[in-house]
Order: sequence, then C-alpha cells, then structure tokens
Amino acid sequence: MTITATLMAGMMLLNSCGSRHFWKGLRLSDKERYTEAAANLHRALAKWPNDTMSYRLLGQTQFHLMDFAAAERTYEELGFRTALNADDQLNYAKCMMQQGKYAEAADVLEWLMMDDDAPEYVRRVWDRCASQLHVDEDERRWQVSPLHLPGLETASAPRISKNRLYFCSEPYQWSRADQAARLDRNETWFIDLGNNSPHVMRAKEVTAMDLPDHDGIISLSPDGRSIAYSKKNNRSVGWFGDPIEGGYQLLIASRTATGEWGEPNPFPFVEKGYVFAHPTWSPDGNRLYFATDLPSPEAQGGMDLWVSERNGTFWEEPLNLGPEVNSAGEDIFPAFDNNGRLYFASNGHPTLGGLDIFWTEIDPTAKPETRHWRDGDAWKTPVRMAFPINSLADDYAFAIESDGAHSFICSNRGGFDEIFRVEQSDDVARFNVVAKDYATGESLPRVPIRWIDLKDGSAWDTRTSLDGKLSIDLPPDRGFQVTCALPGYLVTRKFITTDATEPVWEVELAKIKTLNDKRFADRWMGGTPFEIAGLEWESDANMTRASEVNLYYLVDFLKLNPEVFLEIRTHENASTWDLFDQPTNRKSKLRSIEIESFLLKAGVSSKQLISVGKGIDELRNGCLPGTPCALYNHEDNDRTEFRIYGLLQQTPGQIDPVPFMKSDK
Repeated sequence: MTITATLMAGMMLLNSCGSRHFWKGLRLSDKERYTEAAANLHRALAKWPNDTMSYRLLGQTQFHLMDFAAAERTYEELGFRTALNADDQLNYAKCMMQQGKYAEAADVLEWLMMDDDAPEYVRRVWDRCASQLHVDEDERRWQVSPLHLPGLETASAPRISKNRLYFCSEPYQWSRADQAARLDRNETWFIDLGNNSPHVMRAKEVTAMDLPDHDGIISLSPDGRSIAYSKKNNRSVGWFGDPIEGGYQLLIASRTATGEWGEPNPFPFVEKGYVFAHPTWSPDGNRLYFATDLPSPEAQGGMDLWVSERNGTFWEEPLNLGPEVNSAGEDIFPAFDNNGRLYFASNGHPTLGGLDIFWTEIDPTAKPETRHWRDGDAWKTPVRMAFPINSLADDYAFAIESDGAHSFICSNRGGFDEIFRVEQSDDVARFNVVAKDYATGESLPRVPIRWIDLKDGSAWDTRTSLDGKLSIDLPPDRGFQVTCALPGYLVTRKFITTDATEPVWEVELAKIKTLNDKRFADRWMGGTPFEIAGLEWESDANMTRASEVNLYYLVDFLKLNPEVFLEIRTHENASTWDLFDQPTNRKSKLRSIEIESFLLKAGVSSKQLISVGKGIDELRNGCLPGTPCALYNHEDNDRTEFRIYGLLQQTPGQIDPVPFMKSDK
C-alpha cells in the first residue's frame, strides 16, 4: 500500500470515529441523557476540532445540564468560528444571564434587537436583561472639585454635624490602605462651615478632635452628647463578658459633666471576629445605623446595613435593612440628610464602577401590618447619584449640608482617598455622540466610550444605544480624554472640551480588516501607532482566545503586503512599582514576543516583524512609580501599539468580499 493510500485510509478512519461520537451524542441528547451526550460530543470535537455542529449540540447539551459556564465557553468558541445563528446567540446570552453577566449578555442580544422584526421571546429576554442593568438615577446635577487641606497628607470619610465638617486623616502609606471598610484612619479633625464653604481650607481652620482611641469614621449624636465609633479588636471582652478576638468592635461613649468623654461601652450584639463599622445616628438620635459583615439569615452578602433602636439605656436587637437596600456586595457608609433620606455606598447595586453613592427613603405607602416585625421599615428602591459624584473609582461617604445644595464626598479617583467639595448646579454641557462603521456607514450599537476628566481625574464609562447614539450631560468648562474601544475595531481617541460650539462628535470606527483597504491603511503608514480594541491577557504572557481571533486580521493584512514591516510595541503600567523600585520591561517584552510568535505561527514572515517591550518608558500619563493614580489611569498605560512601515500592495476589497465604498480622506 502506498503512503498516500495509507494516509487516506487513516483519515477515513479518523473521520469515522468522529462521526460515530457525534451521532451517538445526538441520539443520547434526544433521549435526554445529557451527561453521556456531552462526553461523546467532547470526543467528537477531539477528532473534529472545527466541527461547528458538534459545538452547537454540545452547547445545547451543557445548557440542559445547567452547566452555564461551560455552555458559555462553548458558544464563545462557536462565535470565534462565525457560526452563531440566532438561536445560538439567544442561548449564549441566557447562559451569561444565569451567571449574572447581564452587561455581557446585552452585548450578544444587541445584534438580535437590531432587527425590527425581532421575535417576541427575544424582546422579552432583552427586557429582562435591560431591567437588571437599569437603575434609577438622581436628576440633580452637581459640580465636583477637590478640597485642599494644607498640612494633612490624607482626608477621608466626611461627616457633617451642627454646621461642622468632621473627617479622618492619617499619614499616607503607599498601597497599605484598607480598601474594604476604610477603617485605617485614626485621627479625626473638624472644620467650621460657613455659608459658602471655600475650596481651600487654611491650616488654622482645621482642628484636631480629642476623642477616644478609635479606627475610621466617627458619628456624633444629634445632641452632641454621645459618640459612636469602631475600634479594632486584638483581644477584649464583649457586652456579656464573652472574649472577642479580631474584627472591629462598635463602641459608644458619652460626655461627662465636665464635657470630657467618658468610658466607652461596647455595643451589644457584637460578634467576635466580625467588622462593625460606620455607625450613624438617625436624625432624632433614637436609632443607630451601622454596617457589618455578620452572617445572618437576613444578611444579603458582604457588608450589610443594620439598624438598632434605643430603648432607654438599652439597645434593641438590630434589624437588617432588607434586600431593597442591601445587596450581595458591600453596602456601607450610611448617612442622613434633613429630609430623612438615607445615603449609602454600594458596589452590589448597578454602579458606574467600584463603590457608588445611592440614596433611599422609607416608603410611606407601605402598610406596617403587612410586614413581619423583623422586616423593619419598608425602603424604596435605591437611586444612584449621577456623574461626577459617582465615577469609575470608589465614591462614598456622602455628607450633605443643611441647605441641600452643598455637600462633600470621599473618592479615590486620584489614586488615594480624598475629600471633594460638591455643589449643586444646573449648568451642564449636553454632548452628543454618533458612532458609525467606517466602511459601511451603519450605526454601531453599545459602543463602549470612556470619558476621563483631565482636571480632577473623574472617569465615566458609557455606551451608545441600539441606534448608535449617545447623549450625556457633562460638567461645563472641562476637558475630557475620550476613548472608543469596541472589540474587533481599532481604538479611537479624541480630546474634547465641553465648551465646544457644536457639541456633537461623529465617530467612525474601523474594523481591523479595514486595513485591507489601501485608502484607509495609508493613514497609518510611516509609523503612526494604532491599537486594537479587546486585546487582553489572561496572564503576563498568555493572550485570550478572543485576542488571537482578532490578530488573524493582521495576519491577512501582512500576507497580502509582503513588503510591509510591522513593529509590535507593548507597554506596561507602573502600578506594581514603588517609588524606589528599579522597573524592568520583563512583562511587556514577554507580551511583545507572544504576539510576534503568534503571527509567525500563523504564517507571517519573520522579515516583516519586530517586537519591542518598552516597559514604563513611554507612559501615556503621569502615573509614575510610587505616584498615586486611579486604576483606570494605570490601565491606560497598559497597552499594545502597532506601527507599519513599507509599501502597500493591496487594492480595496481584495480580501473582504464587500467592496469598500468609503471616499478618500
């Protein structure tokens, strides 16, 4: 038998084995024996790794097994092979929704909703997904500016009581702050507030308070006679004499006849080893609200808000504020305004990023007789404060003045916790964005657009609607660095000022394969850098599968233009380096080599490629080692740039079957 005949026989046997496993998996699936069906389909894919029918049936089988994570990965792989039909997309989205990934599910469903004749069931799934992403937003508009306090390295956790602003401070320690409950600030200061609080406080206006030894935020009772605060437990004795180890204990101290603080008493019901923090008195002083991670049948997860009512000299058993207020995440820093609204910070409700500030109030229409006593008060659905109070960073500790128009917040949008002065203002700049595909001119739905305020570092992630449009209100007289990064497209950046006479930006996003259009590729010749959106890494030197799929478009471009030379220049951020470290370019070099190796394996000539790892030598912003910066500013430096040189040879539409109709620019 010849070698050719032997190979043909081997391939027929291989195909026969794969076919047998597929048909067996199909029969088992029809009999609802899904576990056995999935095992056979995995065997079929081991023989036929590109068989889309096996992937589709495997995804359906895993969905029936309620293994939604595995089904998601299967449908994702089917999508990489451009073989997702409408039913596949729907199942793909439902797998994500079952895991709470509603934003990712919306990205899949959006293409089904672009069709005016979308089936009713698809619309119902979309509505359910959109309802999970929706949150009522406060309609008030604010302007935010940093509050400078000369002589203090940090300031955080503002509180207002009797026309005084109280806040915490401590010597700044790089990367050692407690990022959960912010219980590492152990000095409390105050400022007397005037009718118009200035943005810069003179050092002599800031006064240190003589308080019992404490950790984190403090709360004065409305009459000023009592103080509630947290204190870290090394080893102590609880209310009933039980030993307490670890965690943070809640303590209450009262003034003596001489005006000094008396011996503090531990708050009852404190459990050893858990955090009890952020105490807040109700406006009438009869209730104490606080946050704790104490496990309980009523707890929703993470840190929850609880309330205890004072009965003479005793405290009633605390009640959880319930699922209307508390979430599966962290719900912390409660505070009240003069109207009885409860403000708090949460990262469990839909946020702009990190901790966001919400407010709620007791529902006066709820009938107490319909609620169990352990349900406590009926609270309305929380309302999220708008940008720029909330941002991509952690924003918390909302403290509002008595006039309701001025307030303070704490945020780490500058890289560390600092207090910001907030003033209500109806002076906003309306800005409109229209996103279209460069080649086809069609509207692009749900395009991710990031806005970074160059004045105070505030950042906001937005998306266009299904019609490719976005209309937002921004603070006036500001400059923003705006980035559009839609996976599969080239990244587009633009500097925008909110005092523009025509506040409209028509952005045209180009797919990676648009480089095959000579008229478009000409603009990048000569070394003008461009970036590919969605180029992500699982580790220091391992690309995600989606990143590899996007790079195949570069492979086509380079094969079509053998005289083109591509430089791969990777950068990293300085977040892991301290002030006195000696940074290296190890990670960026590994990543550039990984991309170069991938292109070589895909058939690109080694003469067309060079990889360079620049480390932190070419930072896009001022986030140097040891310099506090927000995470999203560090992420802006962590990038891969491509530069092309040489002679283009392709003609428009040579690879893409749809001819390019874009005119020259």
